[in-house]
Amino acid sequence: MFDFLEKRPYSFWIILTLILTIPTFIQLLRPGFFFMQDDLQAFRVHQMFRCFQDLQIPCRWVPDMGYQYGYPQFLFYPPIVYYIGAFIHLFGIQIIDSVKILFILGYILSTVFMFIFLKAFFDGEVKEKSFATTTLPALLGAMLYTYVPYKALEIYVRGALSEFWSLILYPLVFWAVYQLITKNKLKYLIFLSLSTAFLLITHNLMTLIFAPIALLWCLVLLIIKNRWKMIPKFFFGGILGIGLASFFTLPVIFEGKFVHLETLQGGYFDYRQHFVSLYRLLISNLWGYGSSGLGQDNNLTLSTGQIHWMLGLLGLILAFAFFKKQKNMAILAIVFSITELAVLFLIHQKSSFIWEKLPVLWWLQFPWRFLTDSIFLLSFLGAITVFFVGLLNKKIALIFALFILAATFILHSQFFTPKDWVNISDTDKFSGKLWEKQLTISIFDYLPIYAKLPPNHKAPKFPEVLEGQANFLNYQKGSNFQTGEVEVKKEALIRLPLFDFPGMKVTAGGNTLPHTVDCRGEEYCFGLISFKLSPGKYKIKAQLQDTPVRQIGNIITLISIIAVLGLYLKTKK
Repeated sequence: MFDFLEKRPYSFWIILTLILTIPTFIQLLRPGFFFMQDDLQAFRVHQMFRCFQDLQIPCRWVPDMGYQYGYPQFLFYPPIVYYIGAFIHLFGIQIIDSVKILFILGYILSTVFMFIFLKAFFDGEVKEKSFATTTLPALLGAMLYTYVPYKALEIYVRGALSEFWSLILYPLVFWAVYQLITKNKLKYLIFLSLSTAFLLITHNLMTLIFAPIALLWCLVLLIIKNRWKMIPKFFFGGILGIGLASFFTLPVIFEGKFVHLETLQGGYFDYRQHFVSLYRLLISNLWGYGSSGLGQDNNLTLSTGQIHWMLGLLGLILAFAFFKKQKNMAILAIVFSITELAVLFLIHQKSSFIWEKLPVLWWLQFPWRFLTDSIFLLSFLGAITVFFVGLLNKKIALIFALFILAATFILHSQFFTPKDWVNISDTDKFSGKLWEKQLTISIFDYLPIYAKLPPNHKAPKFPEVLEGQANFLNYQKGSNFQTGEVEVKKEALIRLPLFDFPGMKVTAGGNTLPHTVDCRGEEYCFGLISFKLSPGKYKIKAQLQDTPVRQIGNIITLISIIAVLGLYLKTKK
């Protein structure tokens, strides 16, 4: 049997990995859609597609969020997954189906990339290669990374698409680091920069909590491989990755002061409400579709996976047993076991003194978001455990791995299903009550600072005339602009149904107009663009332009893309 397994090509194991992943998304392979806690995924793709239609690239402002007063959604919310979703929709695929495809791709790619990383790692570390010490641990590690409660929670309960997609990039970053250190080829520096950039524009908060682990991985490999001369390449690869993502990261850093962010850390989103007990982390396998936090039902599964942590513990024990024979592997197992304990500690309330001292962590909102790190580390440690068992006995390793796979599947596979399924289409999703609801979900997040509170009614189709006499002949709303024709009979003060925001430019007859915020007649200030026009007939336009920060970000990204292309061409010589 082992002869048969040894002779299987690499592609065989990739296909097997794909097949074993199918149960995680089989419930999505049907018409219709399901409701989730962050039920904005389809709406975000819809709004990104509006940007595509207007050639607003990079997309920063969307027209319908904020009760149709416009919103700087993708100026602050990581956009890459929605670019992909809108691209899929370009081929005539429904938006809700595009979102389901994104969910499915998340499961497939995270599993496949985990296998690719682990296979490359064990192939590189094992001198006497065998199925039991390379392919088998890689396959089981990929399955552990797939069948874990948190990955079911991310999609079927929370609908946290961007956070879920960051799990695709964790193993890719580890793979790029390992390949660059062990093979020292330019193409792996390119992969490192690309994976870093994609992680930044997929979910910046996941980048924040994964970066220390990636740096630790790099440091440990540099030490045990004695490759200190590689440091400049890693520095360059990281800087290049940050440069590629600058079109997004620079505005996030420097223009956050222009939007309301207070609700992202207060109330339900106060991190102090969301620590997790050891029982829920390590013991409970109760599944639910509820919420976490004080005063909530806490019917939410926040487990590392029982099999996962027990396997990780066994790996730590075996690491000490094999320390002399497999020093490098044992060091990695010990280091990342300690790291895993630190991660679990940060999820528990006993770590509150650390959270109090590090305000940057408050943006995470939920300490249990560190479970993304936890499940990655435990899957890696689980694979190392199987490797150690494979050194003892190949047959025992195979039986052990099959038992672990079966137990994990039995414990967690039933979680990969939505609570409810509704037979709807795009027409249903983007009309009627469902459409109205999406216009106001999370309306306070990234609300422009000039608005005191979110608007309490939908934006009118036409601008308001606050003073004088004027008549709008026509008016259209694009993704990041509004335009129309107006005939002014008596000097008029006009208020557009559009939030003011840095970079907004108003023109009439080709001339730039000064504009202000006039809040008269409003229950509270909406922060809408207002300007005066003298008598005459005008074609007016209000459009979001790039500020210096956005321009610098775009330029750095463009230079970084050129640098990557240059490096790629260099690899072909």
